Amino acid sequence: MPKTASEDWLEMVELLADDPGWAPDDQPVEIVQTHISTVLLGRQHVLKLKKPVDFGFVDYTTVEKRRQACEAEVNLNRRLCPGAYLGVKRIVDHEGQPGFSGEGPVVDYGVWMRRLPSDRMLDQLVARDEITQSVIDRVARRIAEFHQHAKRGPGISRYGTRSSIRLNWEENFDQAAPYISHTITADEFDAIRTWITRWFDEIDASSGLLERRVKDGWICDAHGDMRCESICITDGICIFDCIEFNERFRCCDAASEVAFLAMDLDARGRPDLAYYLTEAYHSRSGDSDLFALLPFYRCYRAYVRGKVLSFRLDQPEFSTAEQASAASRAKCYFHLARRYASPLNDRTLVLVTGLSGTGKTSLARAIAGELGLRVVSSDAIRKSIFPTADQSVPYGEGPYSSEASRATYENMLETGRRLLPRFGGVVLDATFRKAADRDVAARMAADAGAGLRIIECTLAPELVRLRLDRRAAQKDTLSDATWTTYSRQRRELDPISGSTELCLAVDNSHAISVTSHRVTDWLRDHDGPHQGKNAGESAS
Repeated sequence: MPKTASEDWLEMVELLADDPGWAPDDQPVEIVQTHISTVLLGRQHVLKLKKPVDFGFVDYTTVEKRRQACEAEVNLNRRLCPGAYLGVKRIVDHEGQPGFSGEGPVVDYGVWMRRLPSDRMLDQLVARDEITQSVIDRVARRIAEFHQHAKRGPGISRYGTRSSIRLNWEENFDQAAPYISHTITADEFDAIRTWITRWFDEIDASSGLLERRVKDGWICDAHGDMRCESICITDGICIFDCIEFNERFRCCDAASEVAFLAMDLDARGRPDLAYYLTEAYHSRSGDSDLFALLPFYRCYRAYVRGKVLSFRLDQPEFSTAEQASAASRAKCYFHLARRYASPLNDRTLVLVTGLSGTGKTSLARAIAGELGLRVVSSDAIRKSIFPTADQSVPYGEGPYSSEASRATYENMLETGRRLLPRFGGVVLDATFRKAADRDVAARMAADAGAGLRIIECTLAPELVRLRLDRRAAQKDTLSDATWTTYSRQRRELDPISGSTELCLAVDNSHAISVTSHRVTDWLRDHDGPHQGKNAGESAS
C-alpha cells in the first residue's frame, strides 16, 4: 500500500534527528508528537516543525504557510520568552537527504530553540509538590504585566465580542460531537451546551458583560495557550509556545487567559492554587469583572483541551498507547468542564471551618474555584486590619486578642454579605471555633436570603503538626498559626452539632482535588435554603 503524504513527511522529519547540525551534547534526539507539530528534542536545542495538516482552525498544508507560521511563532514568543527562540531553520534536500545544516532546495521550515530545563517547568513542579504560593505570585505578576502592555486595537477587540465567542463555542460543539461516547458522554455534552446557552441568553444578555469587556479594553493580543507545561520557572519566568496559527484563538479576553492556567492547575490536582492564581492576578490587574467571568472561561478552556486531545484518536502518528492516554485525559477535561458548568442554583453561604493546620484555606479556595464563588479569609482580613502588628505575639494577644478577633469576624462577615448578591455565594474561611460566631454567620445568611452550609475540616494531630512545621519553614502563607495555636484552639473548640443537611465533616488527609470534589458534589446535592427551624441553632 503506497505511503500517504503525511507518512512521507513524518519519515522526513524522523531523519532530521540524525542531522549533523545537532551538537554532540544534543544527542540523543527525542521525537515528540502533538496534534499539529512534531518536536525534536536535543539536550540543548529544540527543532519544532509544523505538520502539513488542516483542521479548519489551523492550515499548514503548504511550505509557505509553514514558513510564515514559524516566523510568527518566533516573533510572538519572544514577547514572553525572548532568550529561548533563536530563529527559523530552513529544512533542505541535500543530495536526497533532508537536513537543516546543509545546502539544497528548501523543503520545509522549523523553529530553532534553546531547550529550557524540563525539571523547572510548572507542570513538573506541581507534580513534585514543589510549587509554592510565592511562585504563583511571580507567575501572576508576569502575566498581569504582559497583559498590561499587550497590543490592543479594533482588529484585536473583535475577537472578544459576544458573536465571536459564541462562534468559538459553536465550533467547539461541532468538533467535539464526533467524540460523544468516546471521550465525552452525551449527558456531559448536552449539559455543557445547555449551560453555555443559558449563560449567553440570560447572564450575558442581562449584564452586557462581554461587550463591556471590549469597551473597557480587556481584549488583547495574548498568549492563547497558557498552560503549566509552557511556563518555565528559573530566576525569571519564561512563558513559551503561544498560539501563532490563529489570531482568533490568541487574541482574547485577559480573563480567558488567566482562566486557562487556573483550569490547568485544577486539572493537575491543585484547585487551591488555581484559585490563588486568580486572586493574585486580580490584585495586580484590578480587573473588577474577573471572578464573574472565570466559571465561563474555565469551562471553555477545559472543553477546548478535551476536544484537542480527542483529535489524537484520528491521527495515525500516535501509537495505540498514546491514543488511549489522550482519550483518558480528554475525558478528564470534559468532566472538569461539566463541573464548571454546574454552579449552585441558590444563594449560599459556605463556612469552611476547622482548627489551624487542618487545610481549610486550601479547601475553601478549591470549592470557590469550581463553583464560581468568592473566598473571604479571616487571615487576609486580619492582615488588612492590623497590617503593622507583630504577628509573632503569643496566642490570644495583639491581632489575636478577643477584641481583634471580634473585629476580624465582623469585617469578614460584612465583606461576605456584600459579595453574596453578586456571586450567588460566598465561602468564609475561618476556624469558627466558637458557636457564637457560627450563629452570627447563620443570621447573616438568613437575612441575605441565603442557605447556610458548614464544612468542618478535620485532620489527625500528627498530620497537623507536620503541615504546620512545613508551612513555618516555607513562610509562604498568611497564617501565623503554630502547634501552640492549634493546641489552644482544640481546647477552646465548641463542637459543631446539627442537621446533616447543614453540616459536612471531611477528613482533609486526602488529595485536595479528591476532597474538594466530594464537598462540591455534596453542596450541589444540598443546594437550596436550609429547612431547619433555626439555622443559627443548627449551626451550633
